[in-house]
Amino acid sequence: MSDRAPFHPFETLNPSIRARFPMIERDSGGQPRIYLNTGAGSLTVDTAGLAARDAQGRLNPMPGAVIAGEAETAALHGRVRGLVADFLHAREGREISFHQSATAALFALAFGLRATIPPSANLVVTDLDHMANVSPWETVWGEGRGLEIRRARITAEGTLDRDHLLSLVDARTALLAVTSASNGTGTLVPLRELVAAVRQRSPQCLVAVDAVHHAPHGVLDVGATGIDFLVFSGYKLFGPMMGVLWGRSELLERLRPYRVETNRDVLPGKLEMGMLNNASIAALEAALEYLLWLADLEAGPGAASADRAGKFRAVMTSIAKYERTITRLVLEGFRRLDPSGFQLFGIADPDRSGERVPTFAFDVAGLTPTETKRRLWTEAGIQIADGNHYSAAVYRHLNRPGGICRASFAHYDSAETVRDFLAAVGRLARSSGGPGGRSEKD
Repeated sequence: MSDRAPFHPFETLNPSIRARFPMIERDSGGQPRIYLNTGAGSLTVDTAGLAARDAQGRLNPMPGAVIAGEAETAALHGRVRGLVADFLHAREGREISFHQSATAALFALAFGLRATIPPSANLVVTDLDHMANVSPWETVWGEGRGLEIRRARITAEGTLDRDHLLSLVDARTALLAVTSASNGTGTLVPLRELVAAVRQRSPQCLVAVDAVHHAPHGVLDVGATGIDFLVFSGYKLFGPMMGVLWGRSELLERLRPYRVETNRDVLPGKLEMGMLNNASIAALEAALEYLLWLADLEAGPGAASADRAGKFRAVMTSIAKYERTITRLVLEGFRRLDPSGFQLFGIADPDRSGERVPTFAFDVAGLTPTETKRRLWTEAGIQIADGNHYSAAVYRHLNRPGGICRASFAHYDSAETVRDFLAAVGRLARSSGGPGGRSEKD
């Protein structure tokens, strides 16, 4: 806990929040740790694991209406679709489909649009995105159909080059694939403004958003942003390894997705291949209900009860505000490090903390990313990620296919977490030596 007055209710509530995550203090081998790898997969809330075990052992595999078990399975599917719709501020549960992963959902979407995108069209992807929202379009439509795939670049500080993107959009642009938050640099994309500008140039352009990295960090409102499709993953939202796809129903009904003949061509099942994973769906329900619990915890007893969508908006707004303070603390700490031993990639100005999520890509001079990761673990018990993170920003813009270090925070972290991380990185930066922010071995 901080040695000053709490800067947000979550700081006071931090012990109660952390108590909901069984693996937050120790890894699978029981070793103490500070987990700063939410960008690769959040910690799992306690009730999600319990819900998955119960569903796996008890629920009927297939939904139905005759036997009690199959009716309960059908009720679960419908209930969670509605819950996700409220989380995304969508119109109805039938706009929600469940998939093995967000990557699988995006490949299925790209294939399913084959009756919608004309052969004379072009598509725009961005170098800010996770490759899951780049490769499906390049593979299905570029390699497979021969359409022009245009790549929007990013700026030197790791933000989307809006002017360059808009210069790529013309009357034949059929789809823009864009992230809402970069998993490489943490940059947020102002979707509402971007979509409006794109539609001025191409009124019928579809917009497919990868919100996997954004989902645990702030409000996702598919109606307000004017987008057409969105994906997120349960395993980055405190729950199971599965993907979720939302789309406007009138567009989903026009899709021709992968589908066996006997699977009816009706929403939402037309988009779902094979058996649904009931254990994962039950765990996703528990993860989303955790967010509703957190909304009630922050509001306190006697607070006026909001509807479910209102609670999601309130808690995700509060998470974003809290994490902006976390981000500011990290960026202020980075500024105190000697630039000859440390380099940050992405927005570095603490006054611009609201333009990013608490995900930080960095280098320690004289060390490879793997060496930095290993030393933070062995010397401080801090778990970060190394590698390319499936990030086009890292792989293409920074030209670092071998990888980069990434530390990523969430609302269950605190000012103490930040201080421990900064102290450990500072020790490495002072001891490693070497010019600049890159290792000669990298």
